[in-house]
Amino acid sequence: MKKLLGILTIGLMSMTMQTADPVIGTVEGFEKFPDMKLVLFTLGADHPIEIGSVAKGGEFSIDLTNADLPEDMPVEDMAVFFGDLNQAFDGPFSYDDFGLVADFLALKNPYISIMASKNRWAGVVFPVTSEEIKNWIEDSGYNNAVPGSYLNIVFLEQAATLDFPVTTKMPYEGEEIPVEYQFNLNLEPGFNWVQYDIEEVYETDPKIRGSFPSKITIRNMDDPSQFRWIGKFF
Repeated sequence: MKKLLGILTIGLMSMTMQTADPVIGTVEGFEKFPDMKLVLFTLGADHPIEIGSVAKGGEFSIDLTNADLPEDMPVEDMAVFFGDLNQAFDGPFSYDDFGLVADFLALKNPYISIMASKNRWAGVVFPVTSEEIKNWIEDSGYNNAVPGSYLNIVFLEQAATLDFPVTTKMPYEGEEIPVEYQFNLNLEPGFNWVQYDIEEVYETDPKIRGSFPSKITIRNMDDPSQFRWIGKFF
């Protein structure tokens, strides 16, 4: 808890040091909706973290340097949502995989949400390079993974450089299939874009389960224009 108290003081001050440009684009399928906010509901609907906005017609802007943890949320309540660094990424990673930075506290934000008035959850935006990857994210057991990329957002308490491989195992039909991850990330204090590149896919029997990634690179986002921003609305 003492460490988290330091995060809220030092980490928020450090966010202003980030130099990433705002990400702009168009949310597909948003044409008929009015202006709304883009938020992270990671801390619950009562404490949305605003990261940008989307206008009628779908044009959006996201600026993570302006994103703040909510000031009206008790630190004790916020601490429940934080975890060690291995919990901040997609993959069955262990604490030991992250060595000296393993105990850095982090907050995983897997979904970009669309928020209407009164904090109503109106939809989700999927930053993906294809609709097939969006479908796989929604249901990886039924839908097949394909080569391509997607994004999510991680909040980190302090700067960290992650440059190492990790090999995990995926059980399939009585075998343990190796899944190779390569981290190549430079993370700043505050909110960071994290890009997942699916480079190879293990083909399965679709009657048993969907095909899954067998080689993934996790790195900093370098070209937001390669992504489609597919909306799903409630």
